[in-house]
Parts: sequence; C-alpha cells; structure tokens
Amino acid sequence: MSVNNGIDHCLTFEFGDRVRMTQRPEWGIGAVTRVENVPMKGEMTQSLTVRFPNAGMKTLNGSVAKLERVEAEEATDTPKVDRIAGIDRIAEDELLAGLADRKLKEVMLAIPESCSDPFRTVEARLESTLGLYRFDQGGRGLMDWAVAQTGLDDPLSRFNRHELEQHFNRWACERDSHLNKLLREARESGLSTDSVMAKASPAAIAAARRGR
Repeated sequence: MSVNNGIDHCLTFEFGDRVRMTQRPEWGIGAVTRVENVPMKGEMTQSLTVRFPNAGMKTLNGSVAKLERVEAEEATDTPKVDRIAGIDRIAEDELLAGLADRKLKEVMLAIPESCSDPFRTVEARLESTLGLYRFDQGGRGLMDWAVAQTGLDDPLSRFNRHELEQHFNRWACERDSHLNKLLREARESGLSTDSVMAKASPAAIAAARRGR
C-alpha cells in the first residue's frame, strides 16, 4: 500500500516495489531499495534508489522519472529472452551458417513491436519510435541498445564493440526509415504530429528533417 506523506503526485513507491522505467525498458525490472521524501520547488517528492538488473543502482526523482509499478506475477513470469543463443547453436552447423547470418541480421535490425503494431494508433507508434532515439553510439547508449536488442545481460560477452557499432549503424538506418514512414502515414491521414514531435530529441528531429 502506498502512503502519500504530502507528496503531490499520483504514484508513490515503497521499499521492495518492483518497477520498470518506461523510458529505459532495456534496464529491466528493478527493485526499490531506498525511498526518501525530499522537497523540490516547494513540494515534496520521492527520491528513489532502484537496483536494475541491466543498469545497476540508479537514484531517480519519483516525480520526473517515468516509473511504473510491476506486479509480482509479471516480474517473475516474464524472463529476459536471449535472442542470440539459438542463432549461435544453428551456426555450429556449417551447412546452416547462411541461415544463422540471416537470423542474426533480423534480430539486430528489428524494430520493437510497440513501434509497428498496426492495432496501435499512429500517435502511439510514433511516440514509441521517438523513444528509440535515446540510443546512440556513446558507451551507455550503445550498451543499452545492445541489451534491448539481443536480450543478453552483457552483450560484450558475445560481440566486440566494433561489431556492435556496425550492427547499430544499420539498425539506426532502419529506425530513421521507420520514423519517416510513420510521419508520412500521419500526413496522409491528415493527423498533426506537432505535439508529439515537440517532445522529440534533437536526433529524432534531425532524422525527420532528413526524410522529408
């Protein structure tokens, strides 16, 4: 049960809660290890220390970080999927090496279903796609992308950094192409994307301009 304690936002957390950060799903489902009520801009908010399986310990502002509580059943019933192990087993057979290469390419270039599901609105798919621009070739951005893409806790145990950068560059082209496909779909449907694009990162805005 959550206690308000004068904190002026809807969702509060307690020690032991399982949470997911919606902006960083690749961090995995974390556990709240410490909660402090702190003043900020004249209001009380929560300072949360959360241990994430793929990102370590993080200290987050509860009123800013987009956290969602994860029920115990979901936390235990949705294990991380290693998408690479099966491909490596196929590659052990020389006759199937070509198939393994194709499957590896499919995994490394895949765009998340939340960005392409036709049953979601264009706005929802666009917002999810814009969220992919949090990934870049910086050390943390590249590793976060690799964890999300492969399902490996430590992608460097399977790939070297140069290989990951090559895969990322190809994936980034797919991401840009998908973004501009959604923007064209929105325009053809007469939908305004101004409000969604107003929250986009500079990298996403640059990609959208290149695609015009």
